[in-house]
Amino acid sequence: MLSLKLAWGNLKKGLSNFAPFLMATIVMYTLLFIVISIGASPSLDKLVGGESVALLMNFAVFILGIFGAIILIYSYRFLQVQRAREFGLYDILGLGKKRIITVSAFELVFSYFITIVLGTIIGFALSKFLFLIFINLMGGNYFNLIITPQIIGMTSLIFLAYFVVLFFIGAIIIKRSSSLDLLHEESKGEKEPKANRLLAFISIILLIAGYGIALSVQNPVEALVKFMIAVLLVILGTYSFYISFTIWYLKWRKKRDSYYEPKNFITISSMLYRMKQNAVGLANITILLSMALVTIVVTVGIFVSTTNTVNNQYPQEAKTTFVAPQGTSRDTLSNEITQTANKANVNVRNVKTIAVANDLMFRVASNKNGHLTTNKADTSFKTNNVITANLITRDDLMALGNKVPKLKDGEIAVYNLQGNASDDLKTVTWFNQKFQVTQHLDQVKHYPGSIVYTDTFLIVVPNATTFDQASKEYLTSAGVYEKNNKAFLTLFDLKPSDTKRFDKAFNTEVKQHKQITGYTSYRSETNAMQKAVIGGFMFIGFVLGIGFILGAALIIYYKQLSEGAQDKRSYRILQEIGLSKREISRSIKAQVRFVFFLPIVVTIIHFLFAYRMVKNSINIFGMSDNILIIAVSALVIAIVALIYWIIYKATSRVYYKIVER
Repeated sequence: MLSLKLAWGNLKKGLSNFAPFLMATIVMYTLLFIVISIGASPSLDKLVGGESVALLMNFAVFILGIFGAIILIYSYRFLQVQRAREFGLYDILGLGKKRIITVSAFELVFSYFITIVLGTIIGFALSKFLFLIFINLMGGNYFNLIITPQIIGMTSLIFLAYFVVLFFIGAIIIKRSSSLDLLHEESKGEKEPKANRLLAFISIILLIAGYGIALSVQNPVEALVKFMIAVLLVILGTYSFYISFTIWYLKWRKKRDSYYEPKNFITISSMLYRMKQNAVGLANITILLSMALVTIVVTVGIFVSTTNTVNNQYPQEAKTTFVAPQGTSRDTLSNEITQTANKANVNVRNVKTIAVANDLMFRVASNKNGHLTTNKADTSFKTNNVITANLITRDDLMALGNKVPKLKDGEIAVYNLQGNASDDLKTVTWFNQKFQVTQHLDQVKHYPGSIVYTDTFLIVVPNATTFDQASKEYLTSAGVYEKNNKAFLTLFDLKPSDTKRFDKAFNTEVKQHKQITGYTSYRSETNAMQKAVIGGFMFIGFVLGIGFILGAALIIYYKQLSEGAQDKRSYRILQEIGLSKREISRSIKAQVRFVFFLPIVVTIIHFLFAYRMVKNSINIFGMSDNILIIAVSALVIAIVALIYWIIYKATSRVYYKIVER
């Protein structure tokens, strides 16, 4: 009972010490509650793409779960350091370590229930509000979020596991510390670290290696494969950079004559004395900001490109892919669509049929001075030396509403669909058949594109004979050539409300044909599905980005509190030996500016080197507008930097108040 009363009294009287820890637990609980409440809610069953969104939410729970554990352990460790002297006094007064551990356990129990109650109330309100935003992002119209007791129970159990881990961490530290250690833990300073040139050199090598991998990525699939390697190297390099390189730099500054100027002497000495502890905190802030930046840029970039991507794939409302016997006319397939529509009592318009040979990925044998030679079909994504080509006849491209100059046998026109594969091309040797590039088209309209992972260009051939031969050579190389069949694509318009009726009639009609197979997809349905998945992706990116920024804010706040308390003693000594308040204030501001600007500068450098991987990751979802990606990146960087500056201004006041008090 004594331990229980003591724990409750400590919580009430020492609320200023517990406040940062409680703030961290409530924030992380709220974020986790929001994601779980949406991901596990029965409301998702009523949404298009609800299953995909649930999977994305489970991924977000996993990420937030790991991130939350790190933040809570960091916060609790900070709380223990702040209260170490108090625990030391308890031990000296005869309370005993077992009783101290019991008191600490009851404090965690009270903190747990405060977190659950306040976090659930805040999470409930925010979940309802954010669900409205989430539904709008998905393009849905069901706005009632059902939060079940199981959701509260699931979040509470996760946090119960966190607090059990915190209890054991705290108990082990108290058990292994002597009373004297506990008394002096709060005021114990770090020894001045030694400048390790080897580690400083290794940090630069790690960063260069990570940056090099990021810059070497050529296609989106490879970007995903190499992403974790580059991230791991950059994270290790970042920690090594702050721990070793910055110390080496400060040591180097210490050897210069300018070091003996009062402002430099105080600032450099102070930074060196506490740099080891500062370095880890600064590295954590940099990594969290980098994660926030990449997450938000990728998700926003994907979201803003959704409509453009779908419109690029569907220049008209519907497209039907046919596989028909060689010699089947385009009019036959167009009539098939028209007759099916009549049977379904559906009005279709602008029916056009073209022959297609899309997404022909091949390995390049050589590509020098404008002369491209193919090697063989390759869909492995295991090499950078891969380009994709789409084939179309001049007549088919003109049927889509494009102007194409006349082409003779052996001549082709080219157009970049993604990347710059066809820039400056003079000849293309397509599986032993050589073509002269006579036209570089500036624009292609109404062409049904696809999501591609490599540089892709369109090859316009003069006639159907050349088209059939070129297609045959590629498909033979790929081992999938079917002598008697040919692929066609029919584009047409109809009302989105008529798609189900048409689809039912079309499937019935196709089953009656023994030689023709077909499948129809619709722009409106694809757009709805894309919005559902991408909207969920955007929402998760937003939540994770906010979580990472809040994590960085909490670390900054803890650093300001701990550094303020420690530097207060140092600056009091400086005042006693005759330094003016103005000189001390100038030194404080210089040190705080250094600590503030370094993480955001390093974060932006990280992002600039990661930009190619970020761009390629966005390309996977069909966005190939590089100018738009750059604009999104610049806007997100500006917003994150502004938020970071606001956090800095708010937390630096805490530091100044402590030091100047």
